[in-house]
Amino acid sequence: MLRSMLLACLLVACVPLFAQEPPPPEPPPGNPVEKGDPEPEKPVEPAKGYAHRVKKSTRKNEDRVLAALKWLEDHQSRGGDWIANEFSEASTRDGAKKTGNIEFDLGAGRDNGWKDTNNIGLTGLAMLAFTGNGYNHRSGDYHRVLRMSILSLRKVQDNDGCFGPKGDDHFVYNHAIATMAMAEAYGLSQDGVLAPIVEKAVDFILKAQNPGLGWRYGVQPGVNDTSVTCWMVMALHAAKLAGIETDLKQSYDDAAKWFAMVTKDINKVPKTGYDSPASNNARLRSTQEFEHNGTMDAMHVKCMLVMEKAKARDKDIKALATRFNSKDALPEWDHFKIDFYYWYYATTALHALGGKEWKAWKKQLDDVLLDHQRGYVKADKDANLDTAEALDEHGSWDPLGAWGTAGGRVYSTAISALALETEWRED
Repeated sequence: MLRSMLLACLLVACVPLFAQEPPPPEPPPGNPVEKGDPEPEKPVEPAKGYAHRVKKSTRKNEDRVLAALKWLEDHQSRGGDWIANEFSEASTRDGAKKTGNIEFDLGAGRDNGWKDTNNIGLTGLAMLAFTGNGYNHRSGDYHRVLRMSILSLRKVQDNDGCFGPKGDDHFVYNHAIATMAMAEAYGLSQDGVLAPIVEKAVDFILKAQNPGLGWRYGVQPGVNDTSVTCWMVMALHAAKLAGIETDLKQSYDDAAKWFAMVTKDINKVPKTGYDSPASNNARLRSTQEFEHNGTMDAMHVKCMLVMEKAKARDKDIKALATRFNSKDALPEWDHFKIDFYYWYYATTALHALGGKEWKAWKKQLDDVLLDHQRGYVKADKDANLDTAEALDEHGSWDPLGAWGTAGGRVYSTAISALALETEWRED
């Protein structure tokens, strides 16, 4: 009898050990709350690598950047992400007229991007437009937007550190851009919750790299391309600026080998190829008619500079830049020349190089982007559609160019804002 009583007491005493619920997961940096809540924190001190983004003076054309950010804010989903083919349904601009694309008679159907393929990358790209202007999720005008988007990306990071599913070949773009965005969010906020998230994402990038070279679709797929390699390098660089301590020497050495391998002289001018020496940049099957340009050369230059494998005054770097800093290579609002992707990377590369070529490019870029930002174009003004209350597309850019069908209006708006921010975004 006594033995039975002792056994019963022991079982009762042990019940809490087995019935106790596991500790709750670490809370996200903010909650998916309605607008106005919670109150922003006091301004925070960013990491040294991002301190230059804190606004200290009036910035040229910042009103246009803010118009783009306002459009992105008003078309963010309730889940915190940006959806390539559903942003219109997410719009909070009740009563505003929706015109869709008005350029080149392509129709409103061209507003949307691909379904389900690149929403993670688009969310990262939109976040970068906000962090590019110095905003963070703990304080400032857009803290709620960034808290929501950070939470949406946290939810899709897997145990390997990868953001999103790996089923589609192009998941590497999603991961690279999301990593870059989360790294910048951490760098600007110094929110310790984000550090391990970024560290895991960086580890995945390093594991995905082909030994001795660069990256392409998948984990160590054995083949490489300049576009994916550049995004991966830029993500690693963003993490480094944020204070993530990782040994990048081998990774950078290998990436530099790829850039060298894929570059060769054409008519005595070096040209960096997409997936083979001096090959043209990639095009979708549906956009083969769009002109090729110096995107790969710009990516090569930018990566060599951020990896500190070259300096702006180096002869080889200046020679590469001739592919995208000549008069014929300047931004132009011509149907088959529009390429926001090219414009963004050439802008960041030329800004790093400086000089008269940068000034000429910047002037042309500003003229083209500002003249064709929705709500500011003549057709919108003539129709009295020059406010966000009147025009749903106000502040955005029509999704034209070689990649408009893939990313849609979210892509064209976010990457154009990034290009306009370059002078105060870049270190």
